[in-house]
Amino acid sequence: MTDVTELAGKIAALPHLPLADRARQARDLIDLAKTALSQVGDQATAELAGEVGYKAAAGALGVSEATINKAVTRHRSRSKA
Repeated sequence: MTDVTELAGKIAALPHLPLADRARQARDLIDLAKTALSQVGDQATAELAGEVGYKAAAGALGVSEATINKAVTRHRSRSKA
């Protein structure tokens, strides 16, 4: 897992790179950012569901309980790896 702080540092460094390097690095960071943010969101969702239950978490986030369940399942799968 990429730490979001590490990701933020890489993004902050982009403006200081030569243009070709900046373009290349920005493209490389897109998938990394999606993965890191998905992991953070899934972890927070799992923690919320653990504290208030799936139904309340779904209501708080404006999503279905199935969406909460999927996020919790992804988080648990990553935690085991």
